[in-house]
Amino acid sequence: MRAAPPVPSRAEADSSALQDFVEFAKKLFFPDGRGAGVISRRVLRPEAMPTDDEMYQEMELSPLTYQEREAAVQELFKQAGAKPEEVLLQDVGRGQKNVYVVKKGRTDRVIVVSAHHDKANVGHGTIDNWSGATMVANVYQAMRDMDTEATYVFISFAREEDGLIGSSRYLKALPEAQRKKIVADINLDTLAVDGTYSWKNNSTRSLLDLVKKVAAGEKLDLKEQTLWGGDADSSSFRAYGIAAMTLFGVSPERVFDIVHSPNDTMAVFSMAHYRNAFLLTVALLKALNLLPVTPDAMAAVV
Repeated sequence: MRAAPPVPSRAEADSSALQDFVEFAKKLFFPDGRGAGVISRRVLRPEAMPTDDEMYQEMELSPLTYQEREAAVQELFKQAGAKPEEVLLQDVGRGQKNVYVVKKGRTDRVIVVSAHHDKANVGHGTIDNWSGATMVANVYQAMRDMDTEATYVFISFAREEDGLIGSSRYLKALPEAQRKKIVADINLDTLAVDGTYSWKNNSTRSLLDLVKKVAAGEKLDLKEQTLWGGDADSSSFRAYGIAAMTLFGVSPERVFDIVHSPNDTMAVFSMAHYRNAFLLTVALLKALNLLPVTPDAMAAVV
């Protein structure tokens, strides 16, 4: 989540520190000693759902430097089932990269699932937005083997805190014909503190209505909430006329006491709310898979 005014990015780690972190990440994701990318996925359960313990361990990692976070996101996608060559990078300047995986469906109708992995220079960036970056990889794991009509892009953006740079450059780099194939973006930012909220004034109305119906049908917690004083990558999609919404997880009364502050640590993380947001996102993406191509028709289908 980008607060206003933007906070400059933290200095990147040197190469030796990065290598130390990658080795640590491999030990965490592959405790039996096998190399990351050699065994590219966990033992999968029905729908490949990650366990609470697995998701909690990923959240505890919460790397502090940009290079560590980018390396960890790549490892998360691999341990979620992506082959090394399926984890794609896009340079967005200042040595930072978007990280994404494409899950192909039967059509080229595209649904984007997004978050950002950069952080402010204050706090650990656990909530804003390691919570979203890990969530994208976990949702990918849950859906990668599903037979779907839609093609899904699971992406963690860089440089969100610099002014939504990663998402803006991702969209700008796409040919117009490809951009028009994107029917929706579900953006995950600043999750799992005291609830699950849809961002009323930073989301497309049809998606707000849809996620409300999905939450009610699945008996999952969700509140539609107005939040001022920030921005998120959903705005980049909406600027191109693409239906987009942001899910977040901190009440307006607490959000700016946590993001971009020393309070953004694992101490305020709630596994119960993280799990709720995870299940809601998977259910929402399944519902979107069955909808017509035209974004304007979304609200009328469910």
